[in-house]
Amino acid sequence: LGRNREVEAFFCEQGVPFQRFDLLNDADYDALPTENIEAIVNLAVCLPEHEAPIERFFDVNTKGNYKLLEFARRNGVRRFVMASTHKVYYDICAPVITEDMLPSFIGPHSPYIISKLTAEHFMSYYGKDFQMDTITLRFTGVHGYGALMGYLDKEGNYTRTASEWFIEKAVRGEPIEVWGDMSIRRDHVYIKDVVGALTAAIDAPAGTKGIYNVASGVGHNQYEDAVAIAKAFQTDKGVSSVTLCPEKPGLTRGYVYSIEKIRRDMGWEPQYCDLDKLYADYRAEW
Repeated sequence: LGRNREVEAFFCEQGVPFQRFDLLNDADYDALPTENIEAIVNLAVCLPEHEAPIERFFDVNTKGNYKLLEFARRNGVRRFVMASTHKVYYDICAPVITEDMLPSFIGPHSPYIISKLTAEHFMSYYGKDFQMDTITLRFTGVHGYGALMGYLDKEGNYTRTASEWFIEKAVRGEPIEVWGDMSIRRDHVYIKDVVGALTAAIDAPAGTKGIYNVASGVGHNQYEDAVAIAKAFQTDKGVSSVTLCPEKPGLTRGYVYSIEKIRRDMGWEPQYCDLDKLYADYRAEW
């Protein structure tokens, strides 16, 4: 486990064995088991939504993943799965984005993206030179209870996303405004589908390796999100009305990802592409 202390109580209640671990602390590696390891899954990350010094991205996302890869190599672990990001495609404009498109990005998240791309190259290196099954999963934006969707600066100030505002309004039964151009559609994935993709990566046939998009393969606009949220998160205060405000500034770009490669190689299929189903389950977990 990393920094989140709250999850310890949950693991204890569920009888899940765990130990605290710092990717960058050599002594912590000595305490890890070294036999009968089927796979290592690295979800540790320094996110761009957490305002951090640039070197922190490379310490955690690049160096940390390299150290785990080395641990795997030394101990004969054949499968290594790493969570990466759809942000590597941030400056690509295409109806559907596939894994064979070269990364292209722009903006303040670039240091984070570079740190993850460098980690991806280490994955390729270990896959080719040491015959490890190295699988990189490029996750799109993840929806689900507990997700940090917005931006947290170094002073602790948090900027909410539109979806978080929609949920707050829906719970209070207040009107929801949706700003901007509804021709812009984005492809998100539900947290339970993320877990399914991780399981599929662990269980994939021997020799599976490479980069895979993990998304729903379907784009939705924010009006569709807001309507589904208003329905799922309604209370006795009533269902929030949803009003379009195209004259107000909204999203400037959209994206939809191909998931054909992970379907073909791992047999993974997202189960929460329908927004009503997604947000109903979100509410049940909320």
